[in-house]
Amino acid sequence: MKKERERVKYNSFQNIIFLLKGMKQKHPVLIVLILLQIILSVITPVFSIFIPKIALDLVMNAADVSEILLVLGGVGLIMILSMAFSGMAAEGKNMLVNDMRSFYQIQIFLKSLSCDYRHVESEEGQTKYQRAMDTLFAGDWSGTSRMAVATINILVSTMCFLIYSGIISQLHPAVVIILIGLSLVNLFSTRHAQKYEYCRQDESSIYNKKLNYVIYTGCDARSGKDMRIYATGGWFMELRESLIEQISQLTRRIQNRYFAAGAVNAGILFLRDGIAYAYLISAVASKAITVGEFTLYFGAITAFSGFVNGIITNVNELNGANLQMNSMRAYLDIADEPEPETPVKPEEIKDYSIEFRDVTFAYGKGEKPVLSHLSFQIRAGEKAALVGVNGAGKTTIVKLLCGFYQPDFGEILIGGVNIRNFKKQDLMKIFSAVFQDIYLPPFTVAESISLKERKDTDGSRVEEVLRKAGLWEKISQYETGIDTPMTKEIEDGLVLSGGEQQKFLMARALYKNAPVLILDEPTAALDPIAESKTYEQFHQIAMEKTALYISHRLASTRFCDKILFLRDGAIVEEGTHEALMKKGGAYFEMFTVQSQYYREEGKNHEE
Repeated sequence: MKKERERVKYNSFQNIIFLLKGMKQKHPVLIVLILLQIILSVITPVFSIFIPKIALDLVMNAADVSEILLVLGGVGLIMILSMAFSGMAAEGKNMLVNDMRSFYQIQIFLKSLSCDYRHVESEEGQTKYQRAMDTLFAGDWSGTSRMAVATINILVSTMCFLIYSGIISQLHPAVVIILIGLSLVNLFSTRHAQKYEYCRQDESSIYNKKLNYVIYTGCDARSGKDMRIYATGGWFMELRESLIEQISQLTRRIQNRYFAAGAVNAGILFLRDGIAYAYLISAVASKAITVGEFTLYFGAITAFSGFVNGIITNVNELNGANLQMNSMRAYLDIADEPEPETPVKPEEIKDYSIEFRDVTFAYGKGEKPVLSHLSFQIRAGEKAALVGVNGAGKTTIVKLLCGFYQPDFGEILIGGVNIRNFKKQDLMKIFSAVFQDIYLPPFTVAESISLKERKDTDGSRVEEVLRKAGLWEKISQYETGIDTPMTKEIEDGLVLSGGEQQKFLMARALYKNAPVLILDEPTAALDPIAESKTYEQFHQIAMEKTALYISHRLASTRFCDKILFLRDGAIVEEGTHEALMKKGGAYFEMFTVQSQYYREEGKNHEE
């Protein structure tokens, strides 16, 4: 229960206001359509209940045919018009309400791009993201759609309920009280089932995340070769079936709660309406009411029960939607490091030197620090290499330098300015980076280089950086040149080899023209010779920029001005390649081992 209270930060009213603000921002006309639907949806049932009484009264009072036709025709015309316009408003509303789901999906996606990176990489953050998206991928059962529809239905049912209560209370006030009292039981029985479903959302999100991964991997063409060679198709099918079964079992447990609630509701409904009808029949039998009044009250009680049931059903629906909305807003509201009050602009700093001062960092509370009291300096324009075995903390240093994470202790400075004093978007302008994971979107060559729309891309500059990276000769062979799409799945386009992809990423880094360049082991999948050539090529085109190269292959970074040898989150040696080799320490030992391995590998290839 405590966990549930922590999650339910906003009540239904607050989430309705939140939804209305979103509608005002995205589709202001949607609010008008909702109001129109509510008003017209009330007119129809109110008029429909009086038609039988009006007709009976006209007949009982011996009204002529023309008068009957005129009165009933006028009322009927009003109902037809209200129903027609209500239907039109509802159709327009439904289309825009559906589009609001896309609006919030985009908001969540943009949040994932702007929030602190710890929310992207951590299990807790990924679960929150999955839960938020789950609430929007259920079609009409999505939180935003359910809340909009439930709110409209509650307002319509409530207005009709008040009107009908006034009519029935003239029969006897106790009838209204009995009808309402018994109906409240339905509210609590259904809410119990909804709470059970909400408390299982984390479990459901974990299953769905695993299932999505299995399906995505199974459909990914890149895994096809391994799956064929190692015959893993059956195993993936078993994983899929197992996860589907677990999801089905959870769904059955949830639906059983709803079935029990439905059984209770059906019994209460029978008891509630039975009492009301018995009283009404008794009243007309004793001539306490007329036949016309009997018709009016009978219709009112029948409709009243529907409106009470509608209010209860939609209040429960609103409660369920509110839980979903809280899941969505829990991700949108995740706390980030605050932006500086007096930010420094990148162009205001004197140079682009890099300094780590006594930096300590761990990925989670209570976990062993990845970096411990780390300190080093890289002068402006200097080419430095950060080397060491896998798991030494090299990539963590890059994440901290780029501001993806904040150090637990210590400072990180660029040009003598703590990176906390830059806005996130300004800090990102300082770096051009080539990471291990290759990101080549299915856009044109030009757009994939600039990562901007074609109209905002400088074509001549794209050609220039492609020439520097050594890719222009290949791309110029295509008739469409830099406007060639980079995909083969959607349409026939450019396909690059592993080495060419690295060159392409270099061209992208050059196009951005940031003052600090970072290579975070992007060539790990290449052979040592290809990697060494890639690093040297990048070194040649980096020119006067500050550059940080990261690798676990020491031979790839011999040309650097400074080499920082990292072990267990600390710099154990620092200097040029020649100086460190003369020292005969940890760097010398690792370089010698790697060199021996490459010599033996080359000898074996020759044999």
